[in-house]
Parts: sequence; structure tokens; C-alpha cells
Amino acid sequence: MKKPFAPKAPLVTVTAPKKASLLRKAARVGATVVATRVAADTGKKGVFGLLAGMGAKRIIMRYPVGALVVTGAYMAGKLYEAKREVDRKRAIKALPDLSKEPVPIDAARKARKL
Repeated sequence: MKKPFAPKAPLVTVTAPKKASLLRKAARVGATVVATRVAADTGKKGVFGLLAGMGAKRIIMRYPVGALVVTGAYMAGKLYEAKREVDRKRAIKALPDLSKEPVPIDAARKARKL
């Protein structure tokens, strides 16, 4: 009798999944933070914000250049908003002190102790 044909290697190989490196874990955390911020800053809640966040996370995790672009654009937007807020506060002028007589420092200190 002839022996049946036997394969040289097993048809299915089982390998243990690779452990995620510390850098990959940090990238996931960073991508999640940026994605949630992008989703929150879209101004729309629900599906649109969710899709924006998912897209940002996908780009960040998949492409290193995409991570730089998305994160850079997000940070540039935040800096622009902060600058606008500072300029707005600077434009508001405080009311001038129209009191007739200045208060001497010694008198102010005595009044404070009482």
C-alpha cells in the first residue's frame, strides 16, 4: 500500500500575538486624546463628531505624517483661538480711575489694619 500524501509543514500555524510596545501604547493614548478633542471641537455632537474623531485617530495611528498633520493642525487651531482670546481681552479697556485725590500708602495700610 502507498502512503497518503503528507504535507511537509502543518497547514495552520499558530503564533502568539505580538505584545504592544510602550511607544505603540503611548501613540494610542495620544491618538485617542486628539481624536476626542477633534470630535468635541467640531461643534456638532453625534455622528458627525464621532466620524471626525474616528477619522483623526485612524490617520494618526496609520500614517506618521498624518499624525504630524492632524496634531499640528489641531494645535495651530488651539493657538489661534488663544491668541484671539488674548487680543479680545486686550481690546477691552479698563475704566480709568477718576478719583480726585490719590490715597497715600501709609493711610491705606492703616485703614487695612483696622
